Amino acid sequence: MKNPIKSVCILRLSALGDCINAFGLANALHETYKDLDVHFVVDKRFSSLFIDENGQPLIPMDTVDIKKLGVLKAGYQLYKNLKTTKFNALFNLQTSIKSSVLSLFIKARLKYGYDAQRRREGQLLFINRQVKSPTNPHVLAGFLAFAKQAGFDDLQPSWNYKLSDSELATADKLINSGNKKVFAIAPASAKKAKNWTVEGYSKLAMFALSKGFHVILLGSNSEYEKNLCESINKNTKDKCVNLCGKTSLRILAAVISKTSLVLSPDSAAMHLASSQKVPVIGLFAIHNPDRVGAWNYRDIEVSVYKQVATKELQGKTPGWRYRVHDENAMQQIQVDDVISAFNKACEKYGI
Repeated sequence: MKNPIKSVCILRLSALGDCINAFGLANALHETYKDLDVHFVVDKRFSSLFIDENGQPLIPMDTVDIKKLGVLKAGYQLYKNLKTTKFNALFNLQTSIKSSVLSLFIKARLKYGYDAQRRREGQLLFINRQVKSPTNPHVLAGFLAFAKQAGFDDLQPSWNYKLSDSELATADKLINSGNKKVFAIAPASAKKAKNWTVEGYSKLAMFALSKGFHVILLGSNSEYEKNLCESINKNTKDKCVNLCGKTSLRILAAVISKTSLVLSPDSAAMHLASSQKVPVIGLFAIHNPDRVGAWNYRDIEVSVYKQVATKELQGKTPGWRYRVHDENAMQQIQVDDVISAFNKACEKYGI
């Protein structure tokens, strides 16, 4: 029996890591079901990752600029862009009220949202189909459940950023590795509490250098991230190549695609590595890695989340969504454990 759904709009606004995961769903539908019209709606701040160097979206896409216009004006702009389109289905992958309000401006017969286990902020009022939560608590598993509920069974996420030869050449020039294996440290998450220590990152950089790796530092143009990367590099006596603030999102993806191994806390860089099948050591203490960890390479992550959360709850098992309140929890990650993960990654993945 053919699936009656011929067009799907996928709505995910933020954060960048979650948008990368949402693109894994959207792209998988786009590549797997050739007769299915797939449309992606994402926050303008992150949209450049999903637009090739010629200005063409990787899949049909609209962007919304909530920061500049506000929700209602951004929604009206979206409505004007899509006014002649009515989708068979809308997958609202975000539980925020902003996303729910925006969904009102998208015409769709079936509006899918989360069930009681995952939804928040009154999303039930904006949907007419509830997606049964999977047993896997991961955010991306929750996204894939939308496809399953809509009749697209056994879908596996896939990512194709269509990086051009020019973008890859730019990455090579920036890395300048001299054919050495490349170890990338992307030390910053969007929230400082999720970052490891300067000392820890510095020791891993020095360890990688001692093993003959070319070490690069990655990050955004924010002063905090630039200072963080500068501190790490200073501790290695400037032996790293500091690319913090020197890449666009697409060049960041290109640079990561050229690396042998990545070290990162819960961040967009972690998801970019995982999505491109680049081994990544994820570091966790604040959020449950079963929910927010890298989709691939969970076997080499380093996490103190469970013990810290259990201690905070006085021995009780934390729920899958529990957030650790200790802002210094990441300091409990031990250098030796991360080095062990580094060695394991090199052995298992032939680095």
